Amino acid sequence: MLDDETPRSDQPLDGEWLRALSIDLNGRPPFESERKQWIGRPRAAYVRAALSTEEAWRHWLGEQLYYFMLIDRFRPVGTGLDELPALLARGAISPRDALHRIALCTSFDLRNPGADTFVTVIMEQFCGIEVQRATRELEIGKAAYDGGTGVFLGERATSQSDVIRIAVEHKQAARHLIEREHLRICRAPLSAKGRGKLVKEVHSKPRRLAEVMGEWFVSEAYEQRVERGAPMENHIWVHTVFVDLSGGLPGPNDVEALRSALDGLGDPAPLRSAVVRMLLASEGTRAPRRAEIGNGGDWVAETFQRLLGRVPSAHERAAFREVAISGEDGPETVLYTILTSAEYEKP
Repeated sequence: MLDDETPRSDQPLDGEWLRALSIDLNGRPPFESERKQWIGRPRAAYVRAALSTEEAWRHWLGEQLYYFMLIDRFRPVGTGLDELPALLARGAISPRDALHRIALCTSFDLRNPGADTFVTVIMEQFCGIEVQRATRELEIGKAAYDGGTGVFLGERATSQSDVIRIAVEHKQAARHLIEREHLRICRAPLSAKGRGKLVKEVHSKPRRLAEVMGEWFVSEAYEQRVERGAPMENHIWVHTVFVDLSGGLPGPNDVEALRSALDGLGDPAPLRSAVVRMLLASEGTRAPRRAEIGNGGDWVAETFQRLLGRVPSAHERAAFREVAISGEDGPETVLYTILTSAEYEKP
């Protein structure tokens, strides 16, 4: 248990919580089978089960690759990184070990060519050190990158691999990882109370981070994140809208193409709306026909539960039912309205 947060582990899952947890843990909303299995059961039980799966750690790994901008032509494909989710799921390696392997991969080297760029990224993205305030360490790291010798971040370094290892294993790297993971999960900075102790634990026992992540997912800070809602990044939104409309995952090529297009826009909202329109008219994700939804009321209620994780108000049920049964395109209009709403985009 964290000193500064009160766990809500024994509280039962409702649709809103299950949706938020599934998106944050797996990078997608829950499947219908999961809704039937988990709603009403303790939150902590779901978190424990999820964190023991390759899927959750595959999502975690994807978030790390995104953080290091190893995407598009720098995305590692068919490499040794593919085995990391399975190793993380069974606790054979720690998240720190996984980050170490990312920094050693060819894609990371290609993404950050040259001593100055490489060492700067290692210092800033692994340790959170502003190189402008640590120019001496930067110069020592650059010299070691090129085969020289020096004391980098307190340890002797003579190679590029030394620079990586020293940075990854540094206490400042443990602090930076904890802070950015708490921000990613809870969408809020980690409070100062108890942080020093937590950094010390994760630094000395790197596998402890997986346990800490489980605690955060049932914490007061995460409860506040669920109450506020949290905007979805483009790659998460693509997975989410595909699953919500088809009941299954999209192909990786579909995700990357759409994600890349959305990331290239200052305001992705218009393209997101266009993607929703396209999917609602496509085979496999097509909106139901008017005749398929009966009197409309039950379908509206089920749609709210599935897409928003909540029951519609009486006014919403009546208004959306009226639209749904108003014509052949009524169901599509209802789905489009929900899928392009601010509430949908902030689960």
